[in-house]
Amino acid sequence: MTESKLLFTENSYIREFDAEVILSGPKFVVLNQTTFYPEGGGQPSDTGKFVVNDEDIKVLKVIKRGEMVFHYIDKDIKQGLWVKGIIDWNKRYRYMRLHSGEHLLTGLFEARDSGPKVFSSFEQLDFQPSEITEETIKKVWTNFDEIVEKNIPIEIYYINRDNLRVGEDLRKQSFLEKIPQSVQKLRIIRIGEYAETFCMGTHVRSTGEIGKIRDLHLKSKKKGKKIVYFKLEG
Repeated sequence: MTESKLLFTENSYIREFDAEVILSGPKFVVLNQTTFYPEGGGQPSDTGKFVVNDEDIKVLKVIKRGEMVFHYIDKDIKQGLWVKGIIDWNKRYRYMRLHSGEHLLTGLFEARDSGPKVFSSFEQLDFQPSEITEETIKKVWTNFDEIVEKNIPIEIYYINRDNLRVGEDLRKQSFLEKIPQSVQKLRIIRIGEYAETFCMGTHVRSTGEIGKIRDLHLKSKKKGKKIVYFKLEG
């Protein structure tokens, strides 16, 4: 099976790379390796460009299908050519910060008995049923900013699926069930003692890069649902 090596899983800071076109079609290519993040897990795909023979070709969207990553472009590129890929770094880094911030916030709320998280994005966390209060919001906000100031390392490690224990965490159980059984090696993101979960997304190296919270507020919905909205500084 043709496979695209995912460079971003080992180093989210790679901005440029060289790769061979191993499959091409009308306005798309698959490369032997890529640092472009494909759309998934609530995170939009990277955009950017390829440079081929001094010509710039826009990368408009990236999607992973099986083991291959499809890059949708504004001009055709022939199979067998080599390209230089350059990602839109400002967009990538923004989502790296937001993604790490979302992980940290989730961990802090779950440590305060927030209830099951049923949805998350880079602007909100939904818990249901939940007993989150305005006092919880204040404590999490303070704790989050303190952790940012401590600049704690954000670690990436891998674990065999058979060795992973999720206990009674329904969210992690559900997430694990969605991962194909053929995937035996799982990528884990750990933020000190505050958050730890499997994730294939891009992240910053330490909490200091996330930035402090600019806004954190709560909305109560029906059937015990609580929605937390957040924004980061910068």
